[in-house]
Amino acid sequence: MKRIVLTGGPCAGKTTTLNKLRCEFGARIVVVPETATMLLSSGFPVPGEDIRWSLEWQNEFQSAIFSVQKSMENIYTLLAQEKGASLVICDRGLLDGAAYTQGGLKAFCRIHNVDLAAVLARYKAVIHLESLAVGRPELYSKASNEKRMESLEEAQKLEFAIRMVWNKHPNYHLINSENTMTEKIIKVIDIIKTVIF
Repeated sequence: MKRIVLTGGPCAGKTTTLNKLRCEFGARIVVVPETATMLLSSGFPVPGEDIRWSLEWQNEFQSAIFSVQKSMENIYTLLAQEKGASLVICDRGLLDGAAYTQGGLKAFCRIHNVDLAAVLARYKAVIHLESLAVGRPELYSKASNEKRMESLEEAQKLEFAIRMVWNKHPNYHLINSENTMTEKIIKVIDIIKTVIF
């Protein structure tokens, strides 16, 4: 079963894109929900609401995400096979956590015992939607995700960190934020068609 990652910094348009992909491809795709949002919406203590942010919180959160995300991707792959789907689309991939880890990719791989080559090979393609925080900062907003915590500056740093994590994938596609949302979606659909067909 083929898997692809849809990633990007905060406010990149992933949710809007995934909704359009569900309409475009229907039962041919299965979408793995974003683990971080799922955890924060289901009782994991939220900095600024339940707990103060700390490096210890960040490390525990990334550990939880990594474990849950790997299992979610595996079970959604089984689900896709059962349903006869052609593709699993992951709302973020296993390496996204490296952008949120002090020490970056090297530290992330050490902490989680990650074989980088094996994880990159897990995905057929990586589609990276550039955050508005970088290309169109005047449009950056936290409104589309109530669990988004990042300031504009933090979002910009994360955007570049995510880029550094994934740009070694042999089938990496960066779609910049100078494109309109409609243009971004069209480009994503075209890439997915090359993976499915």
